[in-house]
Amino acid sequence: MEKEIKTTLRVPEAYVSLLEDIRLLTADQNNPNRTTLKQQEQIWHSLQKYGWAYPIITNKDGVYADGEQRAEVCKQHSEFYAPVLRLPVSDVDRRMLRQILNKLKGKHNKELDTAEYLRILQAGEKDDLKALLESIGEKLPEDSSERDFSAIIPETYELIIECKDEADQKRIFDKLTLEGYKLRILTL
Repeated sequence: MEKEIKTTLRVPEAYVSLLEDIRLLTADQNNPNRTTLKQQEQIWHSLQKYGWAYPIITNKDGVYADGEQRAEVCKQHSEFYAPVLRLPVSDVDRRMLRQILNKLKGKHNKELDTAEYLRILQAGEKDDLKALLESIGEKLPEDSSERDFSAIIPETYELIIECKDEADQKRIFDKLTLEGYKLRILTL
């Protein structure tokens, strides 16, 4: 029997079998991720335009690991069904998963961000880009050109240190961390 789609948002065929009533999911009240009203508007706009690009993730009992804000925004707009991927994880693994999905997003390259913004503008999506940037506290320059974007993308400076082995990498990492440097491991 085919499952009935009970939402006006687009649901990829692969996710139709995952549709659940999100009113029955549980928040643990400890989610450190918070969204502003502008970000919530952007989430809703994105869901309307693109649908469910990826499901809400919970543990087997329906406690959120990822997607709590998307679910809350949907409920505010009387959309009560969404794809939910229930994973058989312990509570601590659910919390770790939430941290990973909220934080490990990588760092943006300024030049590539600028090029991406320009491609979006050239495709005629200035209003959507403007709304996205405003939702994260940035502004789209009135005369949007490559030169203007450099002002809204923060400068980053990085250093790559070649190490002879993993032990050398750990030693240098520990030494520089103690000196107060913000570091991340990159293995090429």
